[in-house]
This record gives sequence, structure tokens and C-alpha cells, in this order.
Amino acid sequence: MNRKIDLLRKVELFSTLKNEELGIVARYSDYYSYKSGEIIFREGKHDEELYIIRDGEVLITRHRNGNRDVDLARFISGECFGEMNLFDSALRNTVARAERDTILLVFPMKGVKFQEIIHEHPDVFAHILHKIIAGIARRIRTANRLICEKEPWIQNLKTQIMRDELTGLHNRAYLEERLHKLFSAGGNKTSVLILKPDQFKRINDEYGHEAGDRVLRLITDTLNSFVRKDDVLIRFQGDEFLVVLPHTDRSVVCAIAEQYREGIREMDLSEIVKEYFRFTVSIGVAAHNGQAGHSERTINAAMEAMLRAREIGGDCVLGGDCDEH
Repeated sequence: MNRKIDLLRKVELFSTLKNEELGIVARYSDYYSYKSGEIIFREGKHDEELYIIRDGEVLITRHRNGNRDVDLARFISGECFGEMNLFDSALRNTVARAERDTILLVFPMKGVKFQEIIHEHPDVFAHILHKIIAGIARRIRTANRLICEKEPWIQNLKTQIMRDELTGLHNRAYLEERLHKLFSAGGNKTSVLILKPDQFKRINDEYGHEAGDRVLRLITDTLNSFVRKDDVLIRFQGDEFLVVLPHTDRSVVCAIAEQYREGIREMDLSEIVKEYFRFTVSIGVAAHNGQAGHSERTINAAMEAMLRAREIGGDCVLGGDCDEH
């Protein structure tokens, strides 16, 4: 119980509550564990829970028709999400997924309705709700003031949203936002390269997620050493990296992909895994034909080529003319 109260006290929405009030919230809360990749809630659900992260990381995404899911927010230990669903019964329009093994404190716990708690403790929860609503209103007022007065700050926030925190690279949100411009810049000679490590899961499983994060940063440094001036390197999803290469045809992108493959093979992982570790990648490439709407198909083609490369054992480049190498 004390551990729950300590965690609740760290959350802004509950930070001003008295110990006895926190005790009631803790009584109707419980811990739930989620494996990496497990869905916490989906779109279209009438859930009313608030989630507090004790350990782990949660990604919030939204599906766009005809496109891949868009990353909206990422929460880490000590942060909470889903609080607005305490106040309405609207369907959720987002998906929450554990990015790594995660433990959540959920209020109210499964099998308990928020309205039932209010009925059981009307005086206490009237006070709690007043503070929660005041806290939310304060955050809205602050956000509105910043929007009006801090346009440069908003632009900086937008830039941060489009950057991957771990690697510093552009992320998938950036790709979604700039897709047309990225491809139109290179005309009918724009190529795409998608790269995925062959042994990354083994590193996470045997050496832990911290080692996996260090490897992702090392991969980023290695790829950056090969990226040309106009190329755009993106952390696409998880351990996948995407490069948009304007003014680059099939033969050139194959040669560049081979440089990436060799560069990754030569990475020194001894400071991370403390033993010899043969680390390789699978790479898929595809060339854009300059037609409108073909950008997504080019990315899908590169993805399919990368998956074929993994299926045949990895450590190779496939797609277009590269299959012949």
C-alpha cells in the first residue's frame, strides 16, 4: 500500500492529495504487468482507467486509414496517461502498447467501476475530483497561454515530436509529415533503404534493454558516418532504420546499402556485450518511379525486400538490381 501511495504522490494529478485520500485511491488501484509489445488498450474501447507507469515504457499510437500507425506520445516511469477517460465514456481513439516489459498501477483496478467508487466515498472523491479537474484546467490554461505567446516554443515542440529521443534521428512522425516533400525533392530518382539488425532480439534477451539501447545508438553513429548531405536517416520503428536517398537510382542505392552492411559488420560491440558478437543486418531497397502516390508503395517494397533478406539468413541486401549481387 505504501509503495502505491509513494507512486501516486509523484504524479501531478495526485500530488496535492492528503495521505488518507491517497490511501483510498491506492486501495482501488492495482499493479498489472505487460510484456514488451503487448497491447494495453485498443481503439474503440469504453475503458475508464488511468494508468501510472511504475517501470517500463508505453507508446501511444493512432491508426490512419491507408497508412501505418502514427506515434503520438511516449510515456516512461513516473508518468501517467488515460486520465481524461475517468470523466467521459467516449470510445478510445488511440492504442497503448508496452515498448518494453512494463508494470502499471491502474486506477480503478479491473472489475471496479469509477462511478461505484464515487458512490462509496462521495465526500472524499468530490474533493479528489475537484483537485484533478483543477489540475487539468491548469494544464489547459498553461497550454493555451503557451500557444498564444510562445509560437517559437510550439515550433520547437513540433521538432521534438518528430525526433527520436534515444537516437536523435528523425522519427516516423517526421516521415509521415514530410513524405511528399522527401520524395519530390529527388524527382524520379529517389530511392529508399530499410535496415534491420539480425541479432538485436538476442542482445535484448541476453544482455538487457540498456545494452539494446546502446547498440541502437552505435548503429545510428555508424549509419551517420555514411549518410550523404541530402540523404535523410530515420528511426522507422523499433530497431528498423529507413533512409530516403534523393537523386539516387537503383544501382547507386545498392552500392550504398552494401557500404551500410559492411559498416555494421565492422562495429565493435565489445564494450556492450563483453564478448565476440557477430552482428549483421538485413537491408531492403526500392526505387521511386516519380509517380504521385508511389511513395508509400516504394517504402512497402523496401520493407518486403528487407523481410526477404531476413528470411534467407540476413547479412545481405535485396531489392531491385541488388538481388543479383
